[in-house]
Amino acid sequence: MARKFLIGTPFEFPPWYDPKAYEKKLFFFYGTLMDPKVLAEVLHLRDRPKLVPAEITGYKLMLWGQYPAILVNPGRDKVYGMAYEVQSHEEERRLEAYETDRYRNSGCLLELQDGRAVRGRAFRWAGDADELKEGSFNLKDWQMNKLGV
Repeated sequence: MARKFLIGTPFEFPPWYDPKAYEKKLFFFYGTLMDPKVLAEVLHLRDRPKLVPAEITGYKLMLWGQYPAILVNPGRDKVYGMAYEVQSHEEERRLEAYETDRYRNSGCLLELQDGRAVRGRAFRWAGDADELKEGSFNLKDWQMNKLGV
């Protein structure tokens, strides 16, 4: 019986398929990467990145020091942020390096400003929840602190 699975022709990809090709992904940012200058620097972009307002439901935003982190929260809580379409493996790797091993690249459902719901990715907290505290993240305040104002 098992032999029938060993007989036959091996699978071959169609000539047009490139298994190394990157499928672009929408990433949801809710912290420092909402700042176009920071995102451009992290991704080594020449031009200003195109960010669109978005939100995710079922997550709770907390703080790890001054930095925000999201945890799965089965309620209707929303986290507001920005979405960006990552263009390559290299961009995704740069984001993962920036976020460190304290955050996990995870799937999520984004609601875009135009009302469409789309699958995307977000960096969820990967550490111990006891390291987090209640709070919120304000991009403008973070930018002002960065400037020393």
